[in-house]
Amino acid sequence: TLFAPGDEVWYAGALGRAGSNSEYQLVDERLVAHKPRTLDNASAAALPLTAITAWELLFDRLGVPQGGGAGQTLLIVGGAGGVGSMLSQLARQFTQLRVVATASRPETVQWCHELGAHDVIDHRQPLAQALRAQTGLAQVELVASLTQTDQHFPHIVELLAPQGRLALIDDPQAIDIRALKQKSISLHW
Repeated sequence: TLFAPGDEVWYAGALGRAGSNSEYQLVDERLVAHKPRTLDNASAAALPLTAITAWELLFDRLGVPQGGGAGQTLLIVGGAGGVGSMLSQLARQFTQLRVVATASRPETVQWCHELGAHDVIDHRQPLAQALRAQTGLAQVELVASLTQTDQHFPHIVELLAPQGRLALIDDPQAIDIRALKQKSISLHW
């Protein structure tokens, strides 16, 4: 009842229902909105899920207030991916955080800088070591780990400040969350 045949719409999907690569889908209309006219179909298909995930990570899970974060640093592991790309832009537009992203290829490093990252470190190196070498920082207050968390977990724990916050979107095989206890690091999905 909210839309007419032929309306161009977009949506992020629902947690209880797998996505698809189809031209037509049956979707609860309460999850749908009119597609902005300024976006082409490919952009409209890619934007909602990555944008809402980044928004929720930054403001709901990591708890950064809009306009806040002065004096704090956010490390984005996987900064050149879809969610990382959105997260960098949102953090730069709506907070005062220093944004450090990870990337490894020259074109993805450039991409992260273009999206607003203050610094970009190589995730092929131990993260804590790369952070110190590239930025001079020994620790950060916030980490959004978007990929390969199990691989980077010991380094994330090392570089997170006491009372730091770690947010994930991937499903690591095995991490020992007891490692967070010594610094009282909080974990959020």
